Amino acid sequence: MKRSDHDQFWQQYESKVRPAIERACLYASRTKTDSTMDIDDMIAWIDTKVWRMLQTDGYPTFHDNPSTDQAIDRLTTHAPTLARWSYLALCRKHFRQLNRSSQYINGLSQAQRLAMTTAVDTKIEDRAELDDAINSLRKTLSANDKQKLAASYIEKSERQRIALVLGATRREDDRLITKTTGNGMNENTIQQMRSRARKRAAQILNDAAKLPFYFLATIAILSVSLSTPPAIAGEQSGGRKGSRTDTQSTHLLYSSHTVIPGEQTGGRGPK
Repeated sequence: MKRSDHDQFWQQYESKVRPAIERACLYASRTKTDSTMDIDDMIAWIDTKVWRMLQTDGYPTFHDNPSTDQAIDRLTTHAPTLARWSYLALCRKHFRQLNRSSQYINGLSQAQRLAMTTAVDTKIEDRAELDDAINSLRKTLSANDKQKLAASYIEKSERQRIALVLGATRREDDRLITKTTGNGMNENTIQQMRSRARKRAAQILNDAAKLPFYFLATIAILSVSLSTPPAIAGEQSGGRKGSRTDTQSTHLLYSSHTVIPGEQTGGRGPK
């Protein structure tokens, strides 16, 4: 396949091949792991596999220089095979994690198990908004910005996946990712690259008014704030009058409101 046809290939891959792969991964996860294997991990593995085959003109899809339509038809037809490959590649790690989780839970008392909460993997309700945000980045970011954003991603194992999502699939993109992942670049330089690339991406998302990254940041800030609340007099002491330091902190935080005697001390008046 010609290099000039790669953009067209990835566009058709998203619209035609991806749905077939998602269905195949969902079926493989349900039948082979009782739906415990994350299909997003399986899809990411397949995306990386297809990208590597395309870059190397590899067997069995791109070895005979097919046209874009031929390659798309092959991948769509063999989506179940790709799903099986991803299962075989991930199953060892997956079942080890399940085993460790099972051992941990079995070691808990009944009260600890009842008090334990488990995160449920749910799909984003408004997937269209996330797709719009990704499309905004893919269309608006320059090739250089997409390259740096992927190559400087904090998780080294996810850099190829981010590159696929952003469309950074050139040879020079792969070379930079290989360089940053293989410790061929100073860490301080990578951090500066990451900061500038994220700033540019944030500007684009802000212009598009689709801000999933900002939502995550807001949640993180709120989590920190709620996890370390100020000691409000009377509230943290069962209704007793708080210390002088606590009262001063309360006045600083609520300086725009008048502290009514007895209101901050569990209803009791001052001594």
